[in-house]
Amino acid sequence: MNDVREYEVALSFAGEDRAYVDMVADCLVARGVKVFYDNYETADLWGKDLYSHLTAVYKDKAQYTLMFISRHYREKLWTNHERRAAQARAFQESQEYILPARFDDTEIEGVLLTVGFIDLRHQSPQEVCILVCQKLGREPLSQKADLVSSPLNQSTHGEARFDHLSHNGRFRIGEGAYMFETMWSRAGGSSVHCLNDPPSVRGVALASRRAKLADLKDVAALDFTSRVRTPVEGQIVILQNVNGFYAAVEVIDVKDEGHGDVENQLFFRYWILTDGSTNFSTVDAS
Repeated sequence: MNDVREYEVALSFAGEDRAYVDMVADCLVARGVKVFYDNYETADLWGKDLYSHLTAVYKDKAQYTLMFISRHYREKLWTNHERRAAQARAFQESQEYILPARFDDTEIEGVLLTVGFIDLRHQSPQEVCILVCQKLGREPLSQKADLVSSPLNQSTHGEARFDHLSHNGRFRIGEGAYMFETMWSRAGGSSVHCLNDPPSVRGVALASRRAKLADLKDVAALDFTSRVRTPVEGQIVILQNVNGFYAAVEVIDVKDEGHGDVENQLFFRYWILTDGSTNFSTVDAS
């Protein structure tokens, strides 16, 4: 077997634990680690015989398998398949291959409680990421400090409140094909710049100042030809992602220490159209 593996780490987990694992995966990718994570492989997995493909991934294609153990993990058909493939590899080799990470004390067939593990009840996703980098012999601080995953709200509608001067002004909304990484920067006391710089965003446009969500019947007709738009409080900015979906983001409140506020904070509400349309007028804005 060639020592050069396609992946440095393959992540094996139950869907119920995805929110935590997603942050680990993003942190690893930000540090340049080659990761097998199903959300990154959607197009590649489409149409494949998953039984044989996943066997190859967890048995042959990764340097390590990071196994996120929980009661959900034990109950799932596919996680048990991944576990058996990883254990077959571990049996063949004289060095550690499975890296157990426990959400709880669930016993998993073939994974002894005496095997060294990390306890996710006391480890943040970022700490897990650092430990994996150390296991790979990679200096955790070799990447720039700003190359960390931005905050995330995976819902297709909701709100965000965050320091828009941190994480390079980035905040992610949605997931998969409906994901937008928004990017913001300081403007005036009651306004903020919205940029189309993140790779997931194709363009940004600005609705008129008095426009409400119910007024936006065809956002594709708006002007997306500028890299930067500057909404004020109460104004809606429209984003299109690279998959062609639209998001409406209403800026609710902007706080800026440079203009006399006690903190830097951006508060917005958002709605993502998942039907491929350009009409927000029928969306429930409550």
